[in-house]
Amino acid sequence: MSTLEIRSEPPPSLDDPGAILDTGKVRLWYSDIGSGEPLTLVGGMTAGHHIWDFVRPHLDDYRTITWEPRGLGRSECPPPPYGAEVWADDLHDLLLARGVEKTHLWAAGFGNYYAIRFAAEYPEMVQSFIAYTDVWHGDEGKSYAKIWPVYNAIVQSFGTKGIGATMLAGIFQVPWLPWFNRWEAANIEEVLHPETVADTVGYGLTQADVRADVGRVRGPVLVLQGEQDYEGRPADPANDASLRLMREAIPELELAVIPDSHPGYVLAHKPEECVAVARAFLARHPFASG
Repeated sequence: MSTLEIRSEPPPSLDDPGAILDTGKVRLWYSDIGSGEPLTLVGGMTAGHHIWDFVRPHLDDYRTITWEPRGLGRSECPPPPYGAEVWADDLHDLLLARGVEKTHLWAAGFGNYYAIRFAAEYPEMVQSFIAYTDVWHGDEGKSYAKIWPVYNAIVQSFGTKGIGATMLAGIFQVPWLPWFNRWEAANIEEVLHPETVADTVGYGLTQADVRADVGRVRGPVLVLQGEQDYEGRPADPANDASLRLMREAIPELELAVIPDSHPGYVLAHKPEECVAVARAFLARHPFASG
């Protein structure tokens, strides 16, 4: 497939308003649709749960569950602390409240931070894990330290609505998706709150570090990502510091690379290809019958 392959339109948002669940610690927004084996989808901090609108229509034989962590979207924004440990515990409480004692787990973007923590802390709840390669903010290949001052300056000056959302969406270039900035700006307006940006996006870009948790992850793990780097150049997996760390800590780790696509927004660009890879992996690791 050509690097110029264009996806002309985004999918419509799923017709599911979700619900609010009070865990006793925090009020969390979630969406729980379908039946079959549970598959929990954890997204990042700008597109939020909307990144999964691309793939959920192709997973209707699974019970797909997604949410927004505290501080994001329609979930509650309490005072700190925030971070991977807090979000992993919140996800644990949410799933148990929904009657989910074991789930497949699929993470995208910054969701990988707390997904790794969740898988490490609650291994009995994870049947299999489709991961990304966000492991710590200091991965030089991702240039996160350079992004945060710009990101924060936009929020401080323009907020997360209107022109602020448009400017934030423009930080990441996804040339295969001509509608990307409009779509991402709408997500930002819904998902981000100025009062929690430092504790959510800022945390992901400047503080998050789950390297110590990676070695505690058990069970089947697949890393799924696009072939390009964040500057649109073909990426060499051998030079991916986060991936290298994950491979060293998880010897049986599998890797799937979707050609000619953005490393993180591959779910938006090539959802059918991503789902095909995910389905094959999940089928090899089903829940025990009976």
